[in-house]
Amino acid sequence: MTRTSSPALTEALRRSKATRLAHFTPARSFPHILRDGAIRSSKDLAEAAPEQFTPTDRERFDQQPDKVCCTFQFPNGYYLAQAQKKPDHQNYPDWICLFLDVELALREGTLFAPCNAAKQNGARLRPGPEALLELFAETSDNWPRGARHLQGAATNLQAEVLIPGPIELKHVLAVAMPSHEAVTNELARLRVVKAEVPPLTWLVEPVLFDRNRLSDRVRNGPPLAEAVWVPPQSDGMTR
Repeated sequence: MTRTSSPALTEALRRSKATRLAHFTPARSFPHILRDGAIRSSKDLAEAAPEQFTPTDRERFDQQPDKVCCTFQFPNGYYLAQAQKKPDHQNYPDWICLFLDVELALREGTLFAPCNAAKQNGARLRPGPEALLELFAETSDNWPRGARHLQGAATNLQAEVLIPGPIELKHVLAVAMPSHEAVTNELARLRVVKAEVPPLTWLVEPVLFDRNRLSDRVRNGPPLAEAVWVPPQSDGMTR
């Protein structure tokens, strides 16, 4: 990973207490990610693999199409709720949340916004340690941070981290879906399309995919369960 040389940014990331980044993607894009070995920016996909390009934000009002949109600790449920209404995605309702190495935030060229990055056409995006810590301030973009706010999550739940792409699969810590059935179905689909699936940790947590419940839990607790998915065991009977 290419990092910035700034020790101050490393210290700011430590002070944030974030342990991971989160990135939502449609499940139908996952086979392409696995085959490619990386999460690519919309600019990369539009230029190199337009058949894989199914963006949820075609306009990229943040003015940063070469970067991958992420959030600290938990995914942006407001983004998902909006994206699911887009015509391109209504026939493909399944989504996954990729949890990524938090040190990607140290990658040179990373930008931070204390709100949705598209706000004011990307004018709130800034690099550096002060910009990172602004996401975790007691008041950030007019949002207050309460005493029970979950550790590592930005004060404004739509605050974003824009990482220069591509992000290689080695930086994926876990893959989350809303139910055990969803994971089982996704792995079955991947087998059908003959996608090679590397060893990955699969998590199950429905709250991650529910905007209102996620917002309430991040602001007020308790922490999410995020159960590790375990393949169903055969009962050994011949049918």
